[in-house]
Amino acid sequence: MSITRRAATLTLACLAVIGTGGAKAAEGDPKKVTTAEVREPASKACSKGRTYKIAYSHSVSEAAIVKQIRTFATRRATELGCVTVLHDNTQANNLEQQINAVQGWITLGVDAIVVTPIDVTALKPLQKQAQAKNIKWLTYLGRMDNSDGFVGFDHEQSGQLIANAAIDWVKSQGITKPRALVTTLTGLPLLSPRWTEVEKLFAKAGIEVVAKQDAADQATGLTVTETVLRQHPDLDIVIGLNDDAAVGANRAVTVAGISPDKFFIGGQDGSLEGLTAVNQGKAYKASAAILINDLGANIVDLSLNAINGDGPSFAYTPTVLATKKDQPLLDKLLANYGKK
Repeated sequence: MSITRRAATLTLACLAVIGTGGAKAAEGDPKKVTTAEVREPASKACSKGRTYKIAYSHSVSEAAIVKQIRTFATRRATELGCVTVLHDNTQANNLEQQINAVQGWITLGVDAIVVTPIDVTALKPLQKQAQAKNIKWLTYLGRMDNSDGFVGFDHEQSGQLIANAAIDWVKSQGITKPRALVTTLTGLPLLSPRWTEVEKLFAKAGIEVVAKQDAADQATGLTVTETVLRQHPDLDIVIGLNDDAAVGANRAVTVAGISPDKFFIGGQDGSLEGLTAVNQGKAYKASAAILINDLGANIVDLSLNAINGDGPSFAYTPTVLATKKDQPLLDKLLANYGKK
């Protein structure tokens, strides 16, 4: 995710503003919903002889990864043939822009709105207006009370994937007293599995976390890692809350002249810069990567399922481990950005 500090990352920009209220009781367990279960009913939507308008509002539409996800949503709509996806131009968490866009879609009478709400309280009246007009209301990466669906991914899975990758690396290197820096964002507890799962698995594996510090952008990741390396020159591992923090850590390790063979840096999200660093085969060894092609398609398919009352409308998009050891998968993830 080549994203500016202002926009932060996909995950952080979204979850910083989303409420954590419950959704409808009938949603079931979204972790158990497979991609195939989402796709199958949505693929039949066009056979019903109608067309659909689905509107998608992200709070930082200028972010590179968001642009790419919107591309995949539009591509899925084109593939189906009966769906039009509308996108807004909300940038930098501008609430006024988002309210104007959503209000316009309600007036237009779209079939579903998928929104990353910048202010849950401000968007709640619009949710009620939309649902009163039988417009389905879905949230992106989080929940709102009484929503009709949500498009998300699993932070617990992400933390586990990257932690286990680091543990496997430690074992392969025969390091007897491994030491790690783990970056966090304590102001957003909803993200906490991204570091608490790492801490838990590291403790079981005998990896000492010598430092935990908030870092969510490249500049902070660089500064924090430089500081911890001065305090702990025998550091072996940095786990980033996201790829931005890990990319910053990678720069610090490079500048410090540490042999890339003797260091493990891992990120989360599968940003373009993170995946590119992994592909270089140096210290940046893994990223817990969201399948952004599926994430974009899920915006469309989960909306269709909510509209037609057929199939799941609450689901997580899978996260996979991107490493140089699995070059075909890494190439596929890079190809999602038009890169290889």
